[in-house]
Amino acid sequence: MIRTSLNGRAAEQIERIKCGIQGPLPGLPAMLHMAPPFREELIARSLVDARPRMAAVLIPITHRAGQLHVILTKRCAYRGVHSAQISFPGGKMERGDEHLQATALRETQEELQLPGAQVELLGALTPLYIPPSNYWVHPFAAVLHNPPNIWTPQPEEVDQVLEPSLQQLLKPEIRVKREAQTSEGKQEVPGFQLSDHFIWGATAMMLEEFLCLIHQ
Repeated sequence: MIRTSLNGRAAEQIERIKCGIQGPLPGLPAMLHMAPPFREELIARSLVDARPRMAAVLIPITHRAGQLHVILTKRCAYRGVHSAQISFPGGKMERGDEHLQATALRETQEELQLPGAQVELLGALTPLYIPPSNYWVHPFAAVLHNPPNIWTPQPEEVDQVLEPSLQQLLKPEIRVKREAQTSEGKQEVPGFQLSDHFIWGATAMMLEEFLCLIHQ
């Protein structure tokens, strides 16, 4: 059950998300609105010989002062294809994980360090194959109750925690196109511009499907 601390508007949005997850999901057609050029072709081409690894992410939703917020993380810089990018907390499935849902919850706990927080899982969204890293990523939406007032994320993995409101994410003016370094070279890609942060690629694609659930 959703806690009574949610006001009417926030509780209504959560119910929309829950109902949307239970019905036919917007899926890849919705995700492609925020996909880099030729991503659909690249996915199909890459999957022919790929043996993708399983991974999962959590789309954590918090409620503060009557508004819903989505938690995103900025990765630390490292030698890898997703260095310093904006992402959802998550990672690869480990041997000890019973299922991908457990992977998403474990990784979120490790990255965000959530003492006292309670996670209410809402359901699974559409899995997405990511060619540059060869992962099948399974996203799960969840409400994060009693979040910390000040984030103290795992410093080796997370450089910064972002907490945009749903109201902000739904504004059409933050949908822009910018040049980014993709696996196919520098290209102009669609994404979400949040102040100095540009959300693009797989994270933007998964975020787009999630936001579609609010509109349904």
